[in-house]
Amino acid sequence: MSKLASIATLALSSALLLGGGHAPAARAEPHAQETATTPPPDAIAGEWWTEGNEGRIRFVRSPDGTYTGILVGGGDPGTDVNNKDPALRKRPLLGSVLIWHLRPDDGEYVDGYVYNPRNGETYRMKAELTGKTTLKVRGYLGISLLGQSQTWTRAN
Repeated sequence: MSKLASIATLALSSALLLGGGHAPAARAEPHAQETATTPPPDAIAGEWWTEGNEGRIRFVRSPDGTYTGILVGGGDPGTDVNNKDPALRKRPLLGSVLIWHLRPDDGEYVDGYVYNPRNGETYRMKAELTGKTTLKVRGYLGISLLGQSQTWTRAN
């Protein structure tokens, strides 16, 4: 058997084992989520409490049309002691840009970056409004599969 045929057989076998070999059931009506309207790009704008109300992030639109998240509240965030750049370790976290370059794309916000002041690392980020007052935020390394999600709540 050729290498290509072996790979195809393996893929098909895996699909049958994992999916039971059944085609998805036909639907007479689309799900409500599929018929819901896509929120406007500025729906993310405003202030959001992070999970556990540890911080409050204000999303604003940047001149290039992307969204930036600024830490505007929540406890006493102190200074950026874990920053990789020693010159920035004394800057206050309050008022700092922690999220940048979130680009609206068909109801989601993609291609962003998030700075984690707890460890001084920067991660990729995406977000999606899951309701009028909830935002699912995912920070990840390289691919979205390798990451962590939180649900944030609108503050205003």
